[in-house]
Amino acid sequence: MSRRYVATALALALLGVAPSPASVTAIRGFTPNGLAAERAAEAAVNASPTAAQAMRDELGMASYVHRMGQPGDKRSALYFRDALRRAGWNAQLVEYDVPVAYPTSETLTLLRPRQERIDLYEPAVPGDPYSRNHAAIGKPYSAYSADGDVIGPVVYANYGRPSDYATLAAMHVNVRGAIILARVGGGGSLTGKAFEGAKHGARAVLLFSDPMHGGYWQGDVYPAGPYRPLGGAMRNTLTLLDDPGDPMAVGVPLPGAPHKPWSALKVPPIPEAPVTGLVARTLLAAMNGPTVPAAWHPGFAMAIHTGGSIRVHYVIAMKRFIGPIWDVIATMPGIDTHQMVVVGGHRDAWTYGAVDPISGSVDMLQLGRALGALHARGWKPQRTIVIASWDGEETGLFGSTSWVDEHAAQLRSGCVAYINTDEVAFGPRFFAYATPDLAGLLRDTATVALAPDGERLSAYWRAQDPTRAVYPPGGGSDHEPFVYHEGIPAAGAAYGGPFGTYHSAYDDPASLRILDPGMRYAVAAARYTGLVVLRLANATYPDVRLSDFASALQERIVAAKANALVPDAQAFTAAAKALDADADVAVQRGDVARAHADQHRLRAAEAAFFNPNARAWSASLAYGSSGGPTAVLPGLGTSAGVSAIDAALRTATAAASL
Repeated sequence: MSRRYVATALALALLGVAPSPASVTAIRGFTPNGLAAERAAEAAVNASPTAAQAMRDELGMASYVHRMGQPGDKRSALYFRDALRRAGWNAQLVEYDVPVAYPTSETLTLLRPRQERIDLYEPAVPGDPYSRNHAAIGKPYSAYSADGDVIGPVVYANYGRPSDYATLAAMHVNVRGAIILARVGGGGSLTGKAFEGAKHGARAVLLFSDPMHGGYWQGDVYPAGPYRPLGGAMRNTLTLLDDPGDPMAVGVPLPGAPHKPWSALKVPPIPEAPVTGLVARTLLAAMNGPTVPAAWHPGFAMAIHTGGSIRVHYVIAMKRFIGPIWDVIATMPGIDTHQMVVVGGHRDAWTYGAVDPISGSVDMLQLGRALGALHARGWKPQRTIVIASWDGEETGLFGSTSWVDEHAAQLRSGCVAYINTDEVAFGPRFFAYATPDLAGLLRDTATVALAPDGERLSAYWRAQDPTRAVYPPGGGSDHEPFVYHEGIPAAGAAYGGPFGTYHSAYDDPASLRILDPGMRYAVAAARYTGLVVLRLANATYPDVRLSDFASALQERIVAAKANALVPDAQAFTAAAKALDADADVAVQRGDVARAHADQHRLRAAEAAFFNPNARAWSASLAYGSSGGPTAVLPGLGTSAGVSAIDAALRTATAAASL
């Protein structure tokens, strides 16, 4: 037995978890001599998270509003940092300067058919004391909205799409100079709705969540159930660019670094803001123009008209400045300090953020304590583990993108994988997402992790989905700079369900009695994340499956009928399968040198699909941010893309070949 095994066994014995080599079964990437210690470590991680600690962490970070760049934001960063320091991690604040914007005043006054100041706040609800703090919560808004002081008629425009404006024109409803009221959804982006309104001469756009979609038509609304109440609004960020990160930064936005002028933000020229369903219903009830088509009818029990004699005064003024945000970066050095596993999730929230994102922060603190306890008793991971609490995600993935840019070379050479934790505990439905090379790891780890019911997650997952599908990563969270910008394998998982408090005043600790009663999902999520990170960090050969990556590329090429690429795709798949098999044999024989050589080949093969000279932000040829088939090989539809993919396949085959 190795000295490492003896130290680990002793550490786990002190925890009351005794390894039993005779009873353990194989885990991909672990030598026979290391299996018992790994199983014992996994038992300790499974047993470590508690509901009581999860709630303490929720209250430590989500009992106050902590929007990006504001005092509560730094307070939450210090809580996260200090909790990991107490658990034995080297945890530091890392500061970046980014554009910050939030409203200093926002009013909506009905002028006709009557004079009335419309309340834009989300109303307090029974049993939720946090919802009463309007001064801290503020009124719903869209980050980086243009200022406005406008008077005009209100026109209901369905989803605010080009086709909806065409319908209004056919109805002889004039939208020039109007304040547009539109529904969230319908296929258009929130930013696109404001641009489209401006294109047609509108002076502002107000957006509401239709209760027909996610509200009381589905079930009980908050605080009685998990669906969105009429009083809830969905805050949002106007898309600054198609790519994440600070568009005003000149290089990495370190403190004192230069920034471009505010005009660099490409946002709509008119104000946009979310409003509650209550506000929308008040405005719709005052309209007396033409009756809208049946397909336009939101879930309000009244006739719906658009336009007419209604007139309002809308004012919004934003404070804009370049200010600090605070990532927390915590490290536990491994035996191999060159290689690392990064687990991260954002911490900034629109209001309290109990689920989005603090459920993910709680997840990381729980796994941090579990691994810290092992480390305190002599255990050391094979690879360095980094826990990262990102700031500024809601407004553009600022914190993660800045850190990835700053450490790009180190990540490309040594980051084995990135595990994302965002909103991870808000319902009973388990789901997982990953780049194809990590899907096998997620399924295998589920055979060990305990589900909320105390049974194995694999059985819990299979009962919900017999295929145990692992979905493409998609967009909208902090895995983006790792996967699409740097081509690094990434994964994440969550327990989810209806989430009607999303981006509203009600995403607070009181809501957890509805969304995560007893904190069972928080505990189960922490177990699973901790085990995934532990396996990646501890294995002789990390369970990154090149054959699954190659097969996904080949399936996409065949489906797209890119016949010229099929032979090279088949050659790469064959080489990848042979490499995976060779690595498995090397590990089982305890041939560590050969396993490390195989890992080097794997990394070189996947690196063939990274273009360091890409002009676009997304430098990965392998992955795109859509959730559909084009998430794999997004450039397949262009001749230049096909040429680049063909070259990458050939390079990858050569790199993987034994």
